[in-house]
Amino acid sequence: SVAPYINLFRGKTFVIAFGGKAISGPFARTLAYDANLLAALGARLVLVHGARPQVEKLLAQRGMESRYHRGIRVTDESQLGSVIGASARARARIEAALSMAPRTAAVTPSHNRVTGGNFVVAKPIGVIDGVDMKYSGEVRRVDAQAINDCLKDGDIVLMSTLGYSTSGDTFNLTVEEVATQ
Repeated sequence: SVAPYINLFRGKTFVIAFGGKAISGPFARTLAYDANLLAALGARLVLVHGARPQVEKLLAQRGMESRYHRGIRVTDESQLGSVIGASARARARIEAALSMAPRTAAVTPSHNRVTGGNFVVAKPIGVIDGVDMKYSGEVRRVDAQAINDCLKDGDIVLMSTLGYSTSGDTFNLTVEEVATQ
């Protein structure tokens, strides 16, 4: 029953966004299997992952509290390292899951190559309703050509919610904005 969809979506780009909960629980393997299967069927994949629970856990271990404004984390300089660290750990977990041996070798490839990079140029959000959002940012632009080049090479592109400014600063972005942009 899925055969018509295989041909319909072969060569098409899928952008799949998921929060940190998806990779911290029992569905991490299922998510990886489904992504591997889509790639094996010829879909070009851009995966955008969040890491909110991982950041929360790391901040709690360091005795720090999260602060949100309009649903966006107010990321100050003292918390930025935790955001970067949690995102890096989440990425490593996703890459490991995507490298798992396939359930059915006849259907899925033996290994998917996962790539990423500084595809997102970010800028600070600034002040919202009198609240300085500090290192919380928004997308200035996405290097779609570089992403497409990776997809043409058969890579799965894995992106986090970290964006980098032209001055070399790191900003914490929302998974929704990175995926939609």
